[in-house]
Amino acid sequence: MKRLIPLALLLAACAPAARPQPVQVWEGSARVLLTVQAYRLTFTVNPVSYALSGTLANLSSGDRFEGTGTLLPSGDGAELSVQVTPGTVPRLNAGILGFGIGGVSLKADAFLSGQVKGDLFDGSLRVNGIRYPLTLRRVQ
Repeated sequence: MKRLIPLALLLAACAPAARPQPVQVWEGSARVLLTVQAYRLTFTVNPVSYALSGTLANLSSGDRFEGTGTLLPSGDGAELSVQVTPGTVPRLNAGILGFGIGGVSLKADAFLSGQVKGDLFDGSLRVNGIRYPLTLRRVQ
């Protein structure tokens, strides 16, 4: 048993160290319906699996959404695809005379996709089936 402890320590020393994933912050705007909305996308990417996780904040309304997806290398840039969900938000429960609705989210899911080239993201935010052009610039 005493011989196994040094061997285990030696093997643990050979294991690759976990590298911290850098946080990326992107800001920009999109015209949604009739108004221009400011957005901030903050995320980290796993360098091995290209899995992305982070948040999309609507700076104009103060809403914050959770996002998961990928940032895949593509030619001279990368392809970003993120499913955006409202997370834990209030839900609508209403009824009258025994008929009603329950558990309806007050915020909609969205899908963010597009191309990253250098410090510029050019893509779209799709909400309820409608695409809104979105441009973001890397700030961190």
